Amino acid sequence: MTTIRPTATDDDVGGDATESKARILRSAQVLFARNGYDGTSLKAIAQHVGVSTPALYWHFRSKDEIYFAALEKMLVDFVEAVRGAVHSSEPLARFREAVSAHIRFQLERREEAGLYAQTVGMRRLTAALPKQHRETLVALQRSYVDELRDILRSGRDDGTFSFRDVRATVFAVVTLCEYVHTWYNPAGPLSVDDVVRQYADMATRMVGACPEPTVARPRPPALNEGER
Repeated sequence: MTTIRPTATDDDVGGDATESKARILRSAQVLFARNGYDGTSLKAIAQHVGVSTPALYWHFRSKDEIYFAALEKMLVDFVEAVRGAVHSSEPLARFREAVSAHIRFQLERREEAGLYAQTVGMRRLTAALPKQHRETLVALQRSYVDELRDILRSGRDDGTFSFRDVRATVFAVVTLCEYVHTWYNPAGPLSVDDVVRQYADMATRMVGACPEPTVARPRPPALNEGER
């Protein structure tokens, strides 16, 4: 059966079709993360984007298709962010780079981060999606877990890390990194760099390694009695 898309004006689709689709996905990521799948309507997405509801069908056939595309885009962005941050050859440095990138992604994209957090236990959330879509999302998530698992194995083999079970440890680390966006307050006393550093230290201890030593700031010279 051929799907007939509604006629859309430039205003409806935002002028440039590629940019319009990207805007829809950005809005969908935010709204699905904020309100969940059931709490997000097509009308709400359209209003957030600033287009008419029928205009959404110019790019997507259904709410399920938007949901899948939003999840896929988030996972691709996340995996690419972590991969792009890992440059070192030593297991400990690679591990800290991966964990730091995970936390930084959560904090710098706080509005959408909840959407990725949902995928950690996404069987219920994606049960209604076609099998091919589910497999795509699982493969993206698994690629990150597998790369983190490889780092852990490498570090254990060379004696850098000390832990019993790779599977339990990798998921403990992933769980540690999740949900940081739910409590972090940008106006609070901790900067993003502070939180990234503290979480990297905690994760390092979890795998049986010592965090990188903190460089102490030199104290100013004491003033003589006459200089006070």
